[in-house]
Amino acid sequence: MLEQSLSPTSASFWATFFLAVIALAPLRSGPVRRYVFAGVNFLFLTLLLRGQVAVLIVGLAGTWGLLQLVTRPATRKFAAGAAGLLAAALFGLHKMPEVSASLSLGMVNPLLAVLGFSYVALRLVEVFRAAYEDEVCPGPVDLINYLLPFHMLAAGPIQSWREFRQQLDVPAPLDTEGVLNAIERIAFGLFKKFVLAYSIQRLFLTGFGGEGFWVNFLEMQFFFLWLFLDFSAYSDIAVGIGRLIGVATPENFNRPYLARNMIDFWDRWHISLSLWIRHNIFIPLQLALVRKTENRYQLVPATLAFTVAFVLCGLWHDISLPYLAWGAMHAVGLVVTNAYRYALTRKLGGRKGVAAYMQRPVIRVIATLLTYEYVAFSLLLIG
Repeated sequence: MLEQSLSPTSASFWATFFLAVIALAPLRSGPVRRYVFAGVNFLFLTLLLRGQVAVLIVGLAGTWGLLQLVTRPATRKFAAGAAGLLAAALFGLHKMPEVSASLSLGMVNPLLAVLGFSYVALRLVEVFRAAYEDEVCPGPVDLINYLLPFHMLAAGPIQSWREFRQQLDVPAPLDTEGVLNAIERIAFGLFKKFVLAYSIQRLFLTGFGGEGFWVNFLEMQFFFLWLFLDFSAYSDIAVGIGRLIGVATPENFNRPYLARNMIDFWDRWHISLSLWIRHNIFIPLQLALVRKTENRYQLVPATLAFTVAFVLCGLWHDISLPYLAWGAMHAVGLVVTNAYRYALTRKLGGRKGVAAYMQRPVIRVIATLLTYEYVAFSLLLIG
């Protein structure tokens, strides 16, 4: 599968990693670094596409051409609409391979699989939005490095376009301690995935095939733990590699088990996806609804925005009823949390009163446990 070829379970991934370290570490010229990193990323995808360089070039050229049209006043709305439809089509073909296979697209299928890959599709939306708002088209080299960074393809993080553009052209060279810390981060990620997550999967996970409520309840706890260890391991590896090659790679997790409500959970879990949803779906939709209702109904815009955003989030993971239900359940959790915060703020006289209330040890423990179990229960829908 494509995901396995992109991930740290493949020999191509590690060969590309060592090549990137050797090629990028000594370079002190920003433009040269960008070109070399683009070459490394391009080589990685060429290996995955089995040498179909022409198809890859055509796909990237078409994307860059659309971006050019997005930045021009006369064509920007048409091009933005076309880009949105294209991203949705590519993503759908990736998530429904039986459809793309039935279309008999031949040698184009591998390219569609790459460009429609979940994290690439989100970066496409992000870069098109930034180009539309700023009216500035990225150069081809920056486009490759943003859309297709080899170490962030498998499981993110999803770096924002503006964060990508703000990183230093020439990072400060790592000292011995910095190199060791980066290697330790990679090793920790490998340990989490291939020792801890693997052990939990082999010993405790059955696909919720046990009999009785308590058996499945216990497996639900381990499944949540396994998911965190397995998923965050990829992020640890990506962050460690990013440090070694001097490519800014955002953190993706911040102790999500300590989350005290669903909004706090999504501020800690898959942070880059949460930020992407906030910037590209939630905030634009909420602002549009606020303007539409003239802010007469304070909770309504956020409620509708949460619902749309996380139903789409569920379908982003997989176009299926289980993931649709999972997204809807998280939307309900976010809506209830937001309404509860609003009610508490009014009852306790403002944010200071809410903060004091939430600092109570008993409230903190109960809220954390309820959040953990709510998220764990949602995983039953997709387990």
